[in-house]
Amino acid sequence: MILRPVSKYALINAKVRARLSTLLSPETITRLAEARDLAEFYASLGGTIYEDIFSRPEITFDPRVGERLLLEREVEWHSELLADVKGAERALIAHFLEKYEIENLKTVLRTREGSRDQEEMKYIIRKKLPHALPYQAIAEASTMDEAVSYLSGTPYLSAVESVREDYEARGTLFPVEINLEIDYYRRLQDRVKALDKKDREITKKLVGLEIDQKNLAWLVRLKFYYDIPVGELLDYNIPGGYRMAKNKLKRAFQAESIREVLSVALKDSFKNISEMLVQGKELSKLYLLEIILWNYLITEARRTLGGFPFTIGTVLAYLILKRTEIRNIITILNGKVYRMGRGEIESHLRVSF
Repeated sequence: MILRPVSKYALINAKVRARLSTLLSPETITRLAEARDLAEFYASLGGTIYEDIFSRPEITFDPRVGERLLLEREVEWHSELLADVKGAERALIAHFLEKYEIENLKTVLRTREGSRDQEEMKYIIRKKLPHALPYQAIAEASTMDEAVSYLSGTPYLSAVESVREDYEARGTLFPVEINLEIDYYRRLQDRVKALDKKDREITKKLVGLEIDQKNLAWLVRLKFYYDIPVGELLDYNIPGGYRMAKNKLKRAFQAESIREVLSVALKDSFKNISEMLVQGKELSKLYLLEIILWNYLITEARRTLGGFPFTIGTVLAYLILKRTEIRNIITILNGKVYRMGRGEIESHLRVSF
């Protein structure tokens, strides 16, 4: 019985283990954060797998190109894994690539609405993604109807159409953007259900922790910044959370302050975070909540790597850790662009406990 998962994951496990060895050390991340300026930051990436990106001349004139190239490299590494898996496992890993496509779609829709400059089109990911969306045509569409028509044949069409009335009534894209993500995670649940029992258990935990982070961040934003009525908040809940069930989030919806929301939502499930945020003075900094919750996911990914190696968990842990590393590099890059100090930059980094 044990031979089946070994044969299924032997090749991809070897490839992923080799890639894990290329992850930047904590010392390298610290050195990047300590860099005095962009030139020193670029130089500090010499000898790493990112050296070729940051040695490009265009990066000197436009650091944001570096951000785009990092994400495109991430897509390449992710896509290469598909050659070594098949069936339900392949479908799951391929599904994760839609996240990049959804971010592209958000950018072009914002550009069409006028909330983003046309220059933003330079920074969307141009690597091959699951659906060949005509981004320029969507951005230049004269009406929303025309823009939506370009989504025909993709899962994004129904996700946008189902909230068209809400979008028109509110005059903002946020119902569209949120529903694209909710739909993504709902379809992801179907991918998870198709896995074998062991893989399903591991995936539900790792995906569920990410969903917890999304749900709580959205709850705070929607309730206190978008003033969404309590009765409508459940419409923006992503199913499949790991530690925060729907009934707990529903109780948190009733709270009158951010402090109370966090106390109800995090109590028991994320006790340490609950005490830290509720007692602290950093409640206004929502990014801290997102970072701390993401850190739980990193820790769980590392724990997964220490278990039986021939499961989907090794692949998922790699994807989580690689995505974390690239987001940290982007955070430091932006910190250098805006001349942030080392302490402020490090407060925005995702780390393992």
